[in-house]
Amino acid sequence: MKFVGAHVSASGGVDNAPLNAMAIGAKAFALFTKNQRQWIAKPLEAPMIESFKTNLEKSGVQPKHILPHDSYLINLGNPDVEKLEKSRDAFIDELRRCDQLGLKLLNFHPGSHLVKVAKRDPQYDDKIMEAELNCLDVIAESMNLAIEATKDFDVKLVIENTAGQGTNLGYKFEHLAHLIDKVEDKSRVGVCLDTCHTFTAGYDLRTREAYETTMKE
Repeated sequence: MKFVGAHVSASGGVDNAPLNAMAIGAKAFALFTKNQRQWIAKPLEAPMIESFKTNLEKSGVQPKHILPHDSYLINLGNPDVEKLEKSRDAFIDELRRCDQLGLKLLNFHPGSHLVKVAKRDPQYDDKIMEAELNCLDVIAESMNLAIEATKDFDVKLVIENTAGQGTNLGYKFEHLAHLIDKVEDKSRVGVCLDTCHTFTAGYDLRTREAYETTMKE
């Protein structure tokens, strides 16, 4: 069975998201549990949590078919120590909000290394590769710390592949494999394959044969 849905608005309160999903006949949906462009959010209170769960039951959508996305501000591979800690704290809060709402997944973009290297630099490729590998290790460490801090939660960290703009990582399947390999509790990690990002990153999905070749990779 296919569970088709959309990213729905949580404007006016996260409890509105299930109602918005129900209005379009969705069998699955994505949402933000807080404003995705702000670091700090008002903690979820009991009445809001209960209202969300009640509306979710009305919608008929199961928690395992809901994919919350974390804040766009979070960078789990940030080279700046202070900003990295801020990102890690915010990510743990996102996991906490999912747990409070009874949701089982948290979708996130891996992170960005933010290293600037001139393309005319003769060592460009080597420097970028080093920056990417270092950043991937920091992201994996961030994931392990988040899992340890939320060890009583039943929420999976779902890595979303990216298109590779700027210094964003996750545009190669090897990046995803590296992160999964470094995560200690693999029962708490999953992957969200964004087909638009996949195609933009250079993986062909235009025909059945191309799709099968890409999936084998």
